[in-house]
Amino acid sequence: MPTVMMEIRAQTAVLTLNRPDKRNALNARLRAELREQLERIEASRQIRAVVVTGAGEAFAAGADIAAMQSYTPADAQAAAEEGCALFAFMEEMRVPIIAAVNGWALGGGCELALACDMRICAPEARFGQPELRLGLIPAYGALFRLPRLVGPAKAKEMVYTGRLLDARESLEAGLVSEIIPRDHLLQRAFELADAVSPAALAVSAAKTILNRAFDLTRAETDAFAASLYADLYRSEDLHEGLSAFLEKRKPQFKGR
Repeated sequence: MPTVMMEIRAQTAVLTLNRPDKRNALNARLRAELREQLERIEASRQIRAVVVTGAGEAFAAGADIAAMQSYTPADAQAAAEEGCALFAFMEEMRVPIIAAVNGWALGGGCELALACDMRICAPEARFGQPELRLGLIPAYGALFRLPRLVGPAKAKEMVYTGRLLDARESLEAGLVSEIIPRDHLLQRAFELADAVSPAALAVSAAKTILNRAFDLTRAETDAFAASLYADLYRSEDLHEGLSAFLEKRKPQFKGR
């Protein structure tokens, strides 16, 4: 049985973390299968968005603690580097990724959600970085992404205390954009995916700039945006979009 299941719904890929008996803990096999599925999606020109969710009651309740007990320092560094590379790859993918957080999102599971472009959750969801309670630190990118989403003060509180945020507090902190009843969570994720613009090249360009917005000055962001804006004028899609607007018809984008 795969630890990550993929289903294609129209132009949306649905990835379901599938270790429900382990609350979808991110062991080495799951991380490898997730990377494999994401690479397949990135190679496809038919997929416009990705939805990530968890099987059972959890989204992903962190790393596999049992496996971590036998780590050497070298093993720990390799696992951290692998996790960081996986979540960086998610950020760099051309398509938006939506986390449909159906339950616990702790440790590495919270970091997985942070690497997604959009996050919605069920009322039962809980978010947290409890690694310090084990004598560890978050090592898959939370120390970089979390303060950018919720601000430094809230991020430090979450990391230093290990306190979990419920769905309402996560919404107020800006960690998620919506709280949706569990039975309707995937449907809402599909609605968001369907709403993504079919202009794939423009979506990819916008995602690239937005993901770097906190790392660049305003002048650098403006220059970067101007460069990608000009690049889009080399595409067939841009000219199709302008022509369709003037001709009052629906554009037929081809991703080139």
